[in-house]
Amino acid sequence: MKYADFKRQPLFWNGMAMLVLTVSMIPLVFLDTRTLFGVNLWIKPIKFSLSLGIYSFSTIWILQRFLADWRHRSKTQIALTITSAIEIILITWQAARGEASHFNVSSTWNQVVFSIMGTSISIFWLFHLGIIFPILKQKQMATSVRESLLWGLTIAGFGMIIGFFMTQPRPEQLELMQKGIFQTSGGHSFGTGEQGSGLFFFGWSTVIGDMRVPHFFGMHVMQVFFVLAAYLLQWKESAEQKIVVRIIGILILSMNVMMVIQTLWGFSIFSYHPSFTPSYAIILLILFSLGIRLFSIPKISEPEVTV
Repeated sequence: MKYADFKRQPLFWNGMAMLVLTVSMIPLVFLDTRTLFGVNLWIKPIKFSLSLGIYSFSTIWILQRFLADWRHRSKTQIALTITSAIEIILITWQAARGEASHFNVSSTWNQVVFSIMGTSISIFWLFHLGIIFPILKQKQMATSVRESLLWGLTIAGFGMIIGFFMTQPRPEQLELMQKGIFQTSGGHSFGTGEQGSGLFFFGWSTVIGDMRVPHFFGMHVMQVFFVLAAYLLQWKESAEQKIVVRIIGILILSMNVMMVIQTLWGFSIFSYHPSFTPSYAIILLILFSLGIRLFSIPKISEPEVTV
């Protein structure tokens, strides 16, 4: 696939813009020492611009490689580009103001920002799901390749919708709102006790449940499936490949669902739990074994297929 094919696509330039924004904000982490909740103000917009950039580059590959003739391709790209741009502009603007972008309802402006972000990401999610249907109709591609794409897109859609768990106001927040005190609405932490210092850069709690973990996992395991699809494109399909890909998809989706349940119960995914931790270990061991098997299946090359 040629660069000329990509440079005409809105999502490609969205990814480039996110890359430039990410790089430009890195010096601000060292130049601007302001913090919010103990974290440098610029860490959050960097995380989001990096995430949206990765999403844009991987999704444009899908659209350009497999859906070049899809009549809604341009509209989908424009919608994803505009909504992600709205998201990152507001997150960056709030960081520059020294304010939280998510869950912040402490003023009229902050409420408006939070509402706009919720609306834009909902539209983003709907257009993301819209990519699934034309992939389903692509009967000419190998089943294992199509299923890899579908698992990636579906689990990413699930990972995105997880974010709505975080936007629901908690009982104590509702009580304050009834008294006319507006501070926060929702949050990423679940469970009782202090959140702790969190993981480096990501800030995910290692003490209590943090919904950002399954949210991130679901969204970005998509790229793993896309890499798998690109690998499978090189080879003539076998029945065993189809089975292995399907089992991998089921296991990863199951692991993502388990993460959500564990978080809602208030337990950190990074702390040992007698039920969840061994389950993750078993799933990861099976996934590792399946990966080894998939890459060791005798292959017959498909020289006409290019990526």
